[in-house]
Formats: sequence, C-alpha cells, structure tokens
Amino acid sequence: MDAENIKAILKRYNLSPNFTYGQNLLVDDVALEDIVDAAEVGKGDAVLEIGPGIGNLTRKLCERAGFVLSIEKDPKFLPILKSIKKDFKNFRYEIVDVLDFDFQKALRSESGYKVVANIPYYITGKILQMLMTAEHKPESITILTQKEVAQNVAAGPGGLSILAISVQLFGEPKIIRAVPARSFYPAPKVDSAVLQIKLFGKPRYDVSDEKKFFKVVKACFAGKRKQIHNTLKNNLRLGEEKVNEILSQLKINPAARPQELRIEDWIRLSDAIRSE
Repeated sequence: MDAENIKAILKRYNLSPNFTYGQNLLVDDVALEDIVDAAEVGKGDAVLEIGPGIGNLTRKLCERAGFVLSIEKDPKFLPILKSIKKDFKNFRYEIVDVLDFDFQKALRSESGYKVVANIPYYITGKILQMLMTAEHKPESITILTQKEVAQNVAAGPGGLSILAISVQLFGEPKIIRAVPARSFYPAPKVDSAVLQIKLFGKPRYDVSDEKKFFKVVKACFAGKRKQIHNTLKNNLRLGEEKVNEILSQLKINPAARPQELRIEDWIRLSDAIRSE
C-alpha cells in the first residue's frame, strides 16, 4: 500500500487526516509487517491496538492474532472499523479516547495481552505511563513513535529522562528499526521508529514506595542541568549537611546530573530519603 492507495481509501470514505489528532498514516507495507513481526503476534495472543486509523495495521493483526481490540478516538474512522469487523470475527473496536477507557476491564478475560500502536507523538509519554502503571500490565508494547522519543526511552545512564526511567523500571526497551518520514501520508517533519518494550515477568527492581520514588525523580529532573546535590536541596528542601551525608553513604557523586544516574541509584536515593 502506497500513498495513492491511502488517498483512494480516504476519498472513498470522505476522510482526511486530522492534524489536531496528529494523524500521519503509515503507507509502508514492509514497516507494517515489521511492526507485527516485532510484536511476535500469534494465534494464541490477544492484542490491544491503539489508534487503528484506516486499519491497514489492524487487518494484519487480525490475520495473525487470536483476538484484537482496537481503540480509536476519532469517530470518522467508524465506517472503516465496521468493514473490518465484517471480515474478522476476532475483532472488536471502541470509539473512545484510550486514556479514558478501562482497557483492563475489557481484557480481563485474557490471561495476557500485547499492545501494538501507531500513536500520535504528543501523547506517547502519557500512553506509555498508563500502560506501565496498569494493574494488569501487557506482556509487551510495540509502538511506532517519533524516533527521538524512541531513543529517549531506550537511553542508558548519561541520557536518562523521567520517561526512560518510567519505562525501564518495568520493562526492557529496544529500537527495532527506523521509519523515515516519507513512509507516511501526510509526511511528518521528523522520522519515526518502531520501539518494542518487553515487560519484566517479575520485577527487576525492588521499589518499596513508587510514589516516593517518582517524587524524588521528578524533583531532581526539574533541574535537569543542575548537579544532584543542588536539586535535592532546592527541590526537596533537604539541608545541605543531610544531602552530603546521603550522597556520601550511597557513593553518588554530588556533582552528577540527574540524567547520569542509573535506575539503581535512583532507587537507593529515594529509599534513603524516605527513611529520613
């Protein structure tokens, strides 16, 4: 399927991409196959698809999966989703904002599920955080997102962000492949990437208080370019002597910047502050 095919489908249904929703439609069949391959979708799998749009990825998922639940915010795609429903008995759709939808209840009967999504860049962080903090977490998440966002999520110490920490606390991110802007209609201004996150079956990290953990992380990243001892003093209102004592005990360089710490460092730091 190329841009001309996409235009023909849009014309048939009297549709046009909604820039407010950040709709850029993938027209690269190889990239579509690569997304499904990366997700390792099989007949025994239930799939939560976010943002089906014109359904070209949806149909490929329905061909391979045991069950597909697609969540689409834009009601103008309803006729296309109805046509897919006629072709696949293993398909269900909901016209709703995924951030407001109880997908856990909808998938409660499934022992496990995988997430596959081509989502607008501007809500990638919110959707990932929603999935990572869900009580019934997916086995894996395979998304097509902005290349820079994918790189940020997969970054190691020295390039960590709040989003990267939020993801890597619960799973292992990996960039599968880049997808150039020309693979979309209309073409966005930036390249994209297929990002896969395999969630840990058992927690890799022992976080005793997640709320406190992220309070410490967010406070320190509020001064991303500042040294860690300054952000602890200024943003968490800890005394200088206490800050120096904690960092010395944990053997964390007071001059380190937030993005340079490892996840293990953040856990030890939040535990030390919580005990005060």
